[in-house]
Amino acid sequence: MSFTIMMALVMAVIACSSILLAKEYISANVYKSARKKLIIINLVVIVGFAVLYPKILDFEYASILIKLVVMWYVLQVFLSIIALLVKIFRLIYEKTSGTKVDESRRRFLHGVIWVPAISATLYGGLYESRNIEFVEQDIDCSAFPKLNGLKIAHLTDVHLGNFFSVRQFYEILNEIAHKAPDMLVITGDIFDSGKINDEAIKILNAFTPYFPFGVYFCWGNHEHIRGIKHLQEALSKTNIKVLNNQSIKILSGDKPLYLLGVDYVDERGGQESANMREQYLQKALKDVPEDAYKILLAHHSIFIDEAFKHNINLTLTGHTHGGQFAFLGIPIIPMFKYMRGRFEQNNSIGYVSNGAGSWFPYRIGCPPEVTFFNFKA
Repeated sequence: MSFTIMMALVMAVIACSSILLAKEYISANVYKSARKKLIIINLVVIVGFAVLYPKILDFEYASILIKLVVMWYVLQVFLSIIALLVKIFRLIYEKTSGTKVDESRRRFLHGVIWVPAISATLYGGLYESRNIEFVEQDIDCSAFPKLNGLKIAHLTDVHLGNFFSVRQFYEILNEIAHKAPDMLVITGDIFDSGKINDEAIKILNAFTPYFPFGVYFCWGNHEHIRGIKHLQEALSKTNIKVLNNQSIKILSGDKPLYLLGVDYVDERGGQESANMREQYLQKALKDVPEDAYKILLAHHSIFIDEAFKHNINLTLTGHTHGGQFAFLGIPIIPMFKYMRGRFEQNNSIGYVSNGAGSWFPYRIGCPPEVTFFNFKA
């Protein structure tokens, strides 16, 4: 199923649910006309999306238009959820008390439902999705004292394009550089727009002198989508080191530090994908000493499984965007085994970043992030 058809179906389901529950958030005196308008607006938007996408992406103000559409459907989701809860509580009240909720209370509830729905929509669409947090993680390196004081910045899932401009990319790199990490590692889905990828690569390359140990990169699925051969060629002319199923020594001597990077593999391929992930990691581990401290860069968080199996000390991933919708830090739709945050097994650590951007311009309870790993003995 194509992305356009899938999204149109999702929009239709959301529209149907909000229309069916419209009596719970629209007053009786305007219900018929408001419901009719609701149906017409949704039909126009869904048909327009199905016909015009992805042509609309080339429109000058595409990002604003797409964000408005996204927020319109997010609003309907919140209205539907709150309306359903109100309806359930109202039915319970009427069943237990034996009396119907009077019309004045119904009118009050109609108005109340809109307040949290609109507030959450505006907060997630206009504030949280644009405000990147700088997350600090401490790593115990007592067994590797030479790493004491090392600071690594981790950037992932920027998704340059309609919702993350080159200017924003420059600004976030500038903020990262001001925190003076020794190294910048990037785990894919950065270069997501054929129009600005080359400019973004030049900007990233210009920042490489600010990271003494270098800038390292592994591929994400969106780099494959956007023309990986061109990106390979462009990056090969820079100081950015692409680690594609290979490793590089960062610190020599006793208990050296090695950085490993693997290509993107989707987990949906089942055992075939698992075999491919194992094969990629085996290539990256080739010539890496057993006593080395190993840091693995992988786009998909499922690589944490292989990392734990091979006792990789630290694995940095992204891809999930933390779920983008969360409640009390818990993803509402847990689509992946490792969704967000820190995971530990024996002496291995895996970390899944929420990512700095996304191709879907909305987040709530799951702010975008850049992560800094501070090594302390």
